[in-house]
Amino acid sequence: MAFCKNCGQQINDDAAFCPNCGTTVGNAQQPQQAPVQPQVVSGDADVQQNKGIAWLSYINLLFLIPLFVRKTSEYCKFHVKEGANVCACELAYVIATRILLLIIDLPTRTYYYGFYTPSYIYYVFNTIFSLGYIFFTVMSIIGIVNAATGKTVEIPLLGQIPFIKNLMDKIYASLNK
Repeated sequence: MAFCKNCGQQINDDAAFCPNCGTTVGNAQQPQQAPVQPQVVSGDADVQQNKGIAWLSYINLLFLIPLFVRKTSEYCKFHVKEGANVCACELAYVIATRILLLIIDLPTRTYYYGFYTPSYIYYVFNTIFSLGYIFFTVMSIIGIVNAATGKTVEIPLLGQIPFIKNLMDKIYASLNK
């Protein structure tokens, strides 16, 4: 049996194309190399090699980049879990505040000449809820600084939520199969 030079998939000796990626196999009699396995780096080398990309984990959905690009790195794995936690909590906060603002606004709506005008109560609560975004921005900045300086420290308050971390463990397990 031979291996594809492009993707490492095992192919038949008489095959002209790789069944996985479609690359032309070429001369079937020529011996081919074994597939390249992803190299797992750990410790300080892992931190030094991946801290340039791990900080992306804390910018909303950009945690998907290190999730797929550096899926074998334990350092990136830690920061992806933390970044996904921050992203999920912020998304839950946005949904909850929008629902509350809608509940507050519906009974106090006024219309002038056919145009909707929110009440002052809506503006007050919207301003109060907007201050919550400062909290998520500070948590993201803390995570970015930790990732860029090579630290594996949990995000305060949001780092203790296990639901998203358990979900990310399952995602990593499925990616590394």
